[in-house]
Formats: sequence, C-alpha cells, structure tokens
Amino acid sequence: MIKEALIKKCLELLNDKKAILEKNIELAQEASRDDTKSSAGDKYETTRAMMQIEIDTNKKRLLETQSLENILLGIDIKTPSKIGLGSLVKTNQGTFFISIGLGQIKLESDTFFVISPDSPIGKELLNKLTQDSFMFNQKKYQVLEIS
Repeated sequence: MIKEALIKKCLELLNDKKAILEKNIELAQEASRDDTKSSAGDKYETTRAMMQIEIDTNKKRLLETQSLENILLGIDIKTPSKIGLGSLVKTNQGTFFISIGLGQIKLESDTFFVISPDSPIGKELLNKLTQDSFMFNQKKYQVLEIS
C-alpha cells in the first residue's frame, strides 16, 4: 500500500512539473510570435533564436519527465526477494524507494528517499538482500526490510 501511495505522489510531482514545462513552452512560443520585426532586424532574430532555444530546452525536459513517468508506471509492486526497481527498502539510515530520482518525499508522517537505481546509493542497494550491509559516504547501511 505504501508503494502505491509513493508512486501516486511521484506521478503527481511529475504531472506538476509537466504542466510547468508545457506552460513555459507556450509562453516562449507566444513571445516568439508576438515579437514584431523592428528596424533593428538583428534584435528580432536574436529574440526569436533565444525563444527557440527556450522552447527546445523545455521540450527536452518534458520528454525526460515523460520518460520518468513511464518508468514509474512500469514498476511491479509485488514484494521482491532482492532489491531492484520498485523496491521499498528500509535501512538503518532511512527508507528508500528505488524508482526515479526525485529526492526526499514526505508521505503522511514518514520520509522516503525516492532514488534512481543509477544513483550512487541506488547502485549500492541493487541486488542486496535483507540483513546485507554496505558502506556509503562513510556510513554503514544495513538492509532491514525489502518490500
């Protein structure tokens, strides 16, 4: 049940991010269209070029966000025996949700670290079993529970 709530919260955050990016694209497109060509043609072309760069940057970020959303939607939430994509991992240093890199998320009164399996700590956690331990940033982590 916690995993479903975490995925839902992550999807909400991604949807908020997508809405902002889509609005930024729309605003940049409007700015590019609304800029009238003046006698200083270079200014007009520079503004249009800058707006196109802004549009392209936001479109790239939007595609990345949609890719993250696809990862979340593809997570199998059944309980694994070893840590992998979709695992909820309780350690002596905190609880990690292996999915996408969103950082710290509060859900009710609990704090979770939503991390990518490609992150440094994610790579350390992958394929570990309950009671396995490892060192990361000069701290000892012990896997207490995997769900």
